[in-house]
Amino acid sequence: MNLSYTARQFLTLPALIWVCLSAQAGRPLTVDDANVNDTGVAHVETFWSRGADGARVLTIAPTYSPLPGLDLIAQDARTLSGGPHSQTIQTKLQLSQPRENGCHTALVFGATHWQKGQGQSGFMSANLSCDLAPGALHWSLVSSRSPQGADVPSLGVAWEHVMGSWTGHVESVAQRQAKPMLGVGLRRDILPGLQLDGTWGRMGGQTLFSLGSKWQF
Repeated sequence: MNLSYTARQFLTLPALIWVCLSAQAGRPLTVDDANVNDTGVAHVETFWSRGADGARVLTIAPTYSPLPGLDLIAQDARTLSGGPHSQTIQTKLQLSQPRENGCHTALVFGATHWQKGQGQSGFMSANLSCDLAPGALHWSLVSSRSPQGADVPSLGVAWEHVMGSWTGHVESVAQRQAKPMLGVGLRRDILPGLQLDGTWGRMGGQTLFSLGSKWQF
């Protein structure tokens, strides 16, 4: 069954960019960062989201770091109304170490497979994260191919700021042939290793949001 243009827009942004986040900053950022887990550390992100087209998606994304500077990431994203279902695998390689008042970089390579004969797509991203006195700045340049073979580049920018026990962010993602997304989010640790978070945003005049958690062990 062919996907409509609107469905392709929805699938490309969350599946090839949003869930390309899976690193230390992870949830609830949409824009990926250049951080990875410590060696031997794993985490699982679980979140429910509503896209700009109204689709509601449940996503589960485990991440494990077997070697220094390397994250191995898997993801299962299932539309709750019986729509598109995708599975993604990706590798994040940190190219330089984080440093105080400095920047570091990472590369991400991955592929997404759509169930029900909807094809597969590949992507890569170059990420930059900078530790600045009042917070952290993240840039992510993503090159991806849709299931139809079209090149779909995007650029994301995010700013994180710690406010007591909460960490907030504001971010924007611009993508070819799609309206830009602008969003905000909050996260907080409620127990050692357990984070709760949420986001709210606008894309093409439509509202999108998510609620989720991150369990690290």
